[in-house]
Amino acid sequence: MNYCEVHPDRDTELRCNRCDRYMCVDCAVHTSVGYTCKECVRGHENKFFAGTNTDYAIVASVAFIGGALGAFIIGLFGGFFILALIVAPTIGAGIGQVALSLTGRRRGRQTSYVCAGGVFLGGLTIAFLLTGLGLGMLIYLGLASSSAYASMKVAI
Repeated sequence: MNYCEVHPDRDTELRCNRCDRYMCVDCAVHTSVGYTCKECVRGHENKFFAGTNTDYAIVASVAFIGGALGAFIIGLFGGFFILALIVAPTIGAGIGQVALSLTGRRRGRQTSYVCAGGVFLGGLTIAFLLTGLGLGMLIYLGLASSSAYASMKVAI
């Protein structure tokens, strides 16, 4: 009898196609070339995530400043929700692209969350200090941060 390396109470005959480790159905990840254990998949994904702590700081700074500037622009026009619907996704995606270019297109596992959070916090700061938190500002915060998140996300 063979047992899963992660769950020693589970009997299995399934092996990872990369490292030959025994794994149960819960530990197996279906790939295009067969079943692979989660550790090998994570190791393969690490090739795509080369971001450093400095990159996180750059992304957070750019996102905070960009989010604040975007909120200021929306606030200048009275926070109209139609304007926020049209402009916010473009602002968020632009912030994400600027952050990517400043980091040399390097990403970490959490870079997209840092970018979205920075846009949200920057916009929220301006909203509370200068313009107020109306419907247009709420729409801006949601759309800009979600499009910043999407522009930083890497598809694997």
